[in-house]
Amino acid sequence: MLTINHTPADGTIIDGTTKGDGTAAILKTAGWKWGRSITAWYLPFSRDRAPQLARIDRTAEALRAAGYAVDTDIDTELRAAADAHRDRDARLTDRADALAAKAERKADAADAARARHDRACDALPYGGEPVKIGHHSEARHRRALDRAHTTARAAIDADAAAAEATRRATVAAHSTDHRNNPAVIHRRIERQSAELRRIERLLTDYEHAHNTDPGNAARARHIEQLRLDKAELEADIEYWTAVRAAQDADGGPKLYTRADLRPGYYVCCHSTWYRIRRVNAKTVTVETDPGWNDKIPYDKITDARAEDAKTTIRPGQ
Repeated sequence: MLTINHTPADGTIIDGTTKGDGTAAILKTAGWKWGRSITAWYLPFSRDRAPQLARIDRTAEALRAAGYAVDTDIDTELRAAADAHRDRDARLTDRADALAAKAERKADAADAARARHDRACDALPYGGEPVKIGHHSEARHRRALDRAHTTARAAIDADAAAAEATRRATVAAHSTDHRNNPAVIHRRIERQSAELRRIERLLTDYEHAHNTDPGNAARARHIEQLRLDKAELEADIEYWTAVRAAQDADGGPKLYTRADLRPGYYVCCHSTWYRIRRVNAKTVTVETDPGWNDKIPYDKITDARAEDAKTTIRPGQ
């Protein structure tokens, strides 16, 4: 018996599969991944998210069609958003630590590979002496050249692996800070609010069109998914709105607003400075090329200067 389980803390996981039982091809096609640490198939990005009912249903149908007995156990209750995000931050920290350790191991391996290459080069005849064809040293000389070539490639590959591991470790180390950046939070709230409005419109359309016929299982399932997604978005928006309010109350980093800027000021976006032509509700209109203007959202502005291009303007001054 295979069981598709969904809980907020663990996400969506399949219990009961074994290696070589034939389920792998079906699950890969349906978008599932194998988790080595949990030794089970799981749906990516399903922790502390509303269950993906349609995908779960399709997976169960595909498995049953292949002759497997499948049951489902779906918990649709959400955890408190603060608990969910605290656990996610902890997982990000653990991942960053693991990647940092991996980067250190890869760097040590690269050092060892370069040392082996240096020793291989030291074994070559001094001054780049050519191979003496027919001489008793020919075989030894060719083996030394082969070792030098092999260790050179190994050193290059080890350096590349170390650089990639270091890059991933650096990205992971800043992931939590990035998630809690005020501008990122603001854009997240805007995006989630837009998605929430879209879902509310769909639910309203269903109600007004009387399309909630209980005999239509697919439609009823879709409505259920919309309601689950709506509850998730509402909880997440409430959480991040509280985080932004706390940042402002604690004197933390603030975002520029319409009250901070005026025409003639200069703003920085993506390391490029622009002169403001007009201040709008959600954006500033800036001069780009002569005769051309562009708009920059306030949450994209990282610095500002007064008309003299020298006096710094801080948010909320």
